[in-house]
Order: sequence, then structure tokens, then C-alpha cells
Amino acid sequence: MTGVSQWACVAAGLWLIGLGVWMGLRPRQALAVLAAMGSSPPIHFGEMAVRAGVGAAIMGAASVSRAPLILTVFGAFLIVSACVLALLPRRWHSTYSRWWAARIPVTTVRLISPLSVIGGAVLIWAARPPWLS
Repeated sequence: MTGVSQWACVAAGLWLIGLGVWMGLRPRQALAVLAAMGSSPPIHFGEMAVRAGVGAAIMGAASVSRAPLILTVFGAFLIVSACVLALLPRRWHSTYSRWWAARIPVTTVRLISPLSVIGGAVLIWAARPPWLS
């Protein structure tokens, strides 16, 4: 099971890297997607399911990772936050997402996009997939 968790961490890391590149290249589209978060039950609960699943994968890979405590805490945070957000009224999530999307400047999206790339690379490195060990 640990191997599956490690590969799920690699997938999540690659997704974060792709997200960062996309944010840098298409910041207006990224803000439009942010504004749509929570806009419908499938989007809202889909996001929560993915967040919780990635959190579980991170926790599952933590024991063989380069940073077991950090990954355990981060994975638990993702799971707990997904559960809390799933229990709150969806319209709160939608309103919060739209509020931020209207206030974050396009330049800021471009400036923070490398953080997603770095975060994805660090997650892959920390998960210690078999081919990277």
C-alpha cells in the first residue's frame, strides 16, 4: 500500500507542477477556475474528495518518506480541511472562492505560480518514490 501512496504523491506533485505552469501562462483562466470552486455540488464535493484522497496518500507515504512528521501533519490537515469544508454550506465555499478570485491581481497569480511548481517537486522528492530513492 505504501507504494501506491508514493505513486499517488508523485501524481499529486506532477499536478501541482502543471498547475503552477498553467497559472504562470494563463493567470486569468486560473482565477476563473478559482471563482468556480464550490459553484456546484459535483465541483464542491469532487474537490473535497480529491483533497482527502491526496491527504490519505500523503499520510500513507509518510512512513517511508524523507519527512515523515511533516507529511503526516500535512496529510492530516488536508483530510480534516476537506471534511470541514464538505460539512459547511457549499454556498460559503463558492462565495469565498469568488471573493478571492475577484481580489487577487493577475500579476500575483503569475508571481506565486513558481510556489506550486516548487511544492510539487518537493512533494515528489519527499515521498521518496522507488525510482527516485
